[in-house]
Amino acid sequence: MNQKPLKICVLAAASSSHTYLQCGILRDFGHHVTLVSPDDGKCPDGVRHVPCSVTSHQGIIGKLRWLKTIYNGVKSVEADVYHAHYAAELTTWMAWFVGKKPFMISCLGGDVLFDEQGTLGPIGRWITKRALKKCDHVTVVSNHLGKAVEKFGVHQSKIQRVIWGVNHEIFRPLSQNKTARSLWGVTEDAQVIFSPRMLKPFYNQIMMLDALKEVVLQSPKSVLVFATYNQDADYRKELEARTKELELEDHVRYAPPMNQQEMMLAYNGADLVISLSPSDGTPVSVMEAMACGTPVIMADLERYKEFFVHKETGWFTKIEASHVVSAILELLNDQPRYETLKIKGMTLIKEKADLHSQSRLLEESSYRLIDINSDLL
Repeated sequence: MNQKPLKICVLAAASSSHTYLQCGILRDFGHHVTLVSPDDGKCPDGVRHVPCSVTSHQGIIGKLRWLKTIYNGVKSVEADVYHAHYAAELTTWMAWFVGKKPFMISCLGGDVLFDEQGTLGPIGRWITKRALKKCDHVTVVSNHLGKAVEKFGVHQSKIQRVIWGVNHEIFRPLSQNKTARSLWGVTEDAQVIFSPRMLKPFYNQIMMLDALKEVVLQSPKSVLVFATYNQDADYRKELEARTKELELEDHVRYAPPMNQQEMMLAYNGADLVISLSPSDGTPVSVMEAMACGTPVIMADLERYKEFFVHKETGWFTKIEASHVVSAILELLNDQPRYETLKIKGMTLIKEKADLHSQSRLLEESSYRLIDINSDLL
């Protein structure tokens, strides 16, 4: 694109690996990127970071101090365009409050699916809806989220589907990969099922254990590996107790928090990936797994069907142990079907969910909004 580089202000949590990737890609496009975040975290080289963290945000005084820091941080940045990478986030709300323009918000799932995921109280919901209605442009990762945003009073003409997707420079199939299995203490001939979502009750890992008990009866070398990123400590104890109760200690592993490269190795080290959240946008972890050539068993959510096809690019299952058992065993024992999911899943993600090409959509929208905003001045 033969246009001048932009000064882009990204409003997002620096602790998120997706924020890190997005800022790096916009920088690589030649833009001058500033990240304003409510927390500390890593920031790519060449990206200016304005962290708005405080020592403590407990109590009224702590929260007010944090809000003042965020206010100062957001207010201080002068940019050509402001992009918030999550609707229900403090820097997003503050950008709306101080009137930053042109202002774009990307909705990813739980930030707007309030009732499904139980997110936010009434004040947070009101502010999020207000920010979405008043911003200049909204991107959504699925048509389902687009409809949710429309119900808030956001005009359809302001909504654009941007899947975001996968960085294929990182997430790719490997011809041989023993690294993850070695770290997990899993043999080469084991059948590994990997759960990459956060270790929280919402993602139904206890149900996965119940299903594993039945799977092991027919596939004795099966191993279930849980990612532990942002884990709920109490839930982890419940899982460990349930594992012991089911006598599955030899069949369960807990992987430590991983960076993007380590996640790629984990996907390649698994035979199957499983995701059973009852509510979702378009999950990046599912797409990352497919990009690595690992078939995915996922909850049978209608919104997934605008992107994935059952038994072709993904495998849908009801969120019930018996159905999960059937899905796992059928895929593990049906090699032709397994290969179909592997090849077609990789092809789909490569063609439809490439992070770089999807980020170009954001860039194009940014130039358009700047032109519109200039005409109004």
